[in-house]
Amino acid sequence: MSDIPKYQEMGSLLMDSLKLTTYPVAVRMIRKGEDFPLGTISAKTLFGAEVPACLTYTWCRRSGISFSLEASDIACKPIVLYFGLARLSDPDDLHRAWEQHGGYKCDLAADKKSREKDVCFPFGEFQGIALSPLPQTLFAPDLVMLFCSPLALSHLILAATYDGECITSHFNGMESSCKEGIIRTHRTGECQVVCPGMGDRVLAGAQDHEMIFSIPEHRLENILDCLFKAGNKIQPPPFGMPHSTPTLGAGKILGMPAEPGVWPLLRTKLQEE
Repeated sequence: MSDIPKYQEMGSLLMDSLKLTTYPVAVRMIRKGEDFPLGTISAKTLFGAEVPACLTYTWCRRSGISFSLEASDIACKPIVLYFGLARLSDPDDLHRAWEQHGGYKCDLAADKKSREKDVCFPFGEFQGIALSPLPQTLFAPDLVMLFCSPLALSHLILAATYDGECITSHFNGMESSCKEGIIRTHRTGECQVVCPGMGDRVLAGAQDHEMIFSIPEHRLENILDCLFKAGNKIQPPPFGMPHSTPTLGAGKILGMPAEPGVWPLLRTKLQEE
């Protein structure tokens, strides 16, 4: 409980620094026998029916409602399977269902191939998921999902890789916010760049300009500390929020060439070669 104000402060800093228009979503996986955090409401109670999990992410980040999700709350049954909240006697039934009634891949073999690198939670490891807007979170999160503009995403990538690491993300267009934003981030402990899928776009109302950056809990402080440090040796500093460089023209910035010092240095080196 004592850590919660720390996470709330980090949520406010992320919103203010990146000019986010919706709350970062705090996500906590609830293990078997563990109580859901006080103050969360089940999706089925709020909506009166099961709904896609991605819809609750939208409601959480736009309305500030904190949710609890169990299998009976989630209408998207593929995600119930991926979260390990249920299982099929024949796992190929999932591929057949998508092939016969979705057609997102050209055939059954393509659907299976596209999922070879998918990450799932083992059946029975968790009983559900808790969601809360990070600036007023009710719990310490396992990870945080930020729905953001491509510009904010660029700054988050730069912050996450400032120490020299690179980000490896996976894209097959399917169940993206759940599968990549939550499951892969949780399982790998690494940041993920996520392109919202059609469920997010069509069913959950993710906007055309929105992308997702997902951060495991142990990276939150580091990423906040590294925001806007990239390019710190370029003068005047080109990176900030709002991002001013494009509005000042491509030719010169404040009378100076619009290029980092790296370019003229290498230009000279290449001439010497």
